[in-house]
Amino acid sequence: MIREFDRWAYDNRLRAWRAEWKLIVAFVMLAVVMMGGWREQWLVLIGMAYWIVARARVPFSVYGKAMLAASVFLGLSLLTLVVSVSVPFQITFIDSQLQPAAKLAVRSLAAWSCLFFLLITTPAPDLIAVLRRMRLPAALVELCFLMYRFIFLLEQAAAELMLALRARSGGTYWRHGGMLMYQLWMKTWQSYEAFSRSLAARGGVASAGHTHQREKAHVPLVDVAAGIIMALLLGWAWRKG
Repeated sequence: MIREFDRWAYDNRLRAWRAEWKLIVAFVMLAVVMMGGWREQWLVLIGMAYWIVARARVPFSVYGKAMLAASVFLGLSLLTLVVSVSVPFQITFIDSQLQPAAKLAVRSLAAWSCLFFLLITTPAPDLIAVLRRMRLPAALVELCFLMYRFIFLLEQAAAELMLALRARSGGTYWRHGGMLMYQLWMKTWQSYEAFSRSLAARGGVASAGHTHQREKAHVPLVDVAAGIIMALLLGWAWRKG
């Protein structure tokens, strides 16, 4: 799933937008979600879905996977609000917490849609270039790059170890899961050490080199019109709320 998201970050229709513009759009919408009511949150959720699926031309299946993954984690966390476990073992549903839980779910999904818009339409090297242009500390920029690199190392190591485990025994017991986690940690740490040594071997420079493609400043008129309409709808919802 991670590699699929990264591939669409390069192949989407909003690739021509400058990374700064997409960063501003994502964080402005995120601020609206945090400060607005349920009307604004629903509008942002629908608007981000329109920008991702209709304008960026990201397949709905990819968008659905991202929202489903967020919904699973969100649902597990919301269980603590609506479910109470008492002694002796008794499970009860708290009806008074259903409405706050629903509001929190809408707010969380709307916020995730803003961040996913930035993730699926902007390659990581472009975001790192924006951080550099913002004059952020070099250590913070390098840390972001290493975290981005580490995600792919972790995914590759997990896929290789899972394939090896299935080929050898095909077991799915808890003991095999614990062994897989231990081997995953060791393999990922070895990959990270090898990457660090390769950086240090470049003439003593311990910083990674990453390039980004220059973005075009052209924005289609349809995108401008859609942005204006969304801003007007948010203003109307803000006034009504």
